[in-house]
Amino acid sequence: MTLPSIAHQRLHHQRISQSEFEKPEEVVSWMGAMQSQDYLGSLWSVGLRMKNGSEEMIEQALADKTIVRTWPMRGTLHLVAPADVRWMLKAFTPRIISRAAGIYKQEELDKKVFTKSAKLLVTVLEGGHQLTRKEVYDILERGKIATGNTRGLHILGYLAQTGLICFGARKGKQPTFTLLDEWIPATKLPQQDEAIAAFALRYFASHGPATLQDFAWWTGLSITEVKAVHDAIKSKLIQETVQGNTYWMAADNPEVKPKTTSVYLLPGFDEYLLGYTNRSAAIDTARFKQIAGTGNGILSSTVVINSQVVGTWKRTVAKDTAVVELKPFASFTKTQKTAIASVAKKYSAFLGTSLIKIV
Repeated sequence: MTLPSIAHQRLHHQRISQSEFEKPEEVVSWMGAMQSQDYLGSLWSVGLRMKNGSEEMIEQALADKTIVRTWPMRGTLHLVAPADVRWMLKAFTPRIISRAAGIYKQEELDKKVFTKSAKLLVTVLEGGHQLTRKEVYDILERGKIATGNTRGLHILGYLAQTGLICFGARKGKQPTFTLLDEWIPATKLPQQDEAIAAFALRYFASHGPATLQDFAWWTGLSITEVKAVHDAIKSKLIQETVQGNTYWMAADNPEVKPKTTSVYLLPGFDEYLLGYTNRSAAIDTARFKQIAGTGNGILSSTVVINSQVVGTWKRTVAKDTAVVELKPFASFTKTQKTAIASVAKKYSAFLGTSLIKIV
């Protein structure tokens, strides 16, 4: 196996090159967790892994509570299955909160502030209410809790990571927050070690081939913890050594041959790149720095051809027209442009637009 072949396997196992799912929740459950910092991009991440997904369908799944959006890993927003929310919060977020102690101190956020914030929000959210961020901030401000700069966001993140709130359905174009225990009724938690082991197996099935370091970065677990988890599931994995690195994937995942020509338009925070600490199978370090821009946490959407990132793209939607602007690292061939146009039509159908332009 070579680095390019690892990338081909990832496309298949992530169900990008072979869509088999009918429902959004099937995609999210298979992937384990999908980064959702860019909300609209995350909808496309789910949709491109479905046979006939639409943006409306995935938003409805979020409203129907078959997918949950919250901060369960790495201090970053993810889409996760309802059954995974609570054990993930319990397993992964305490260390995130601990690492944020310096930021909390700088923002003058302590247990007293968090406790008061929680009480204020419980009072207004009880009964299934959902409030936008502005509405939440207004409640906190009236309670004499400042939300300026990033203070409000840290309060929301803390209350989500400690299991009080999660995202509800959107109100217009604005996200809302609601009480987790009302949104997703509590069920008996699995044993943490067993839950993490099952989660690891799902990761190597959906993201493999991947290294133990990849899984450690993805979850925020220490490499020591990951090695212990790996020992518990090792018999269900197979390994390949490439350029001195050991990659693992589920034993029941067959190795697939790459398609002759495969083209995909991926959102910036898609798991194809963000699911690993080492992305060299799909893009070299210099190019990754290029799509990461100024390092402000924003990643460009990518054009992937034959498993390799070959350029970036961005969308503009106006009325019934979606415009896709391409920026190749090198010029696209006529065949590649034709293939990109076909993929763009699929994206147009996903958005529910009747026309799409490529520039």
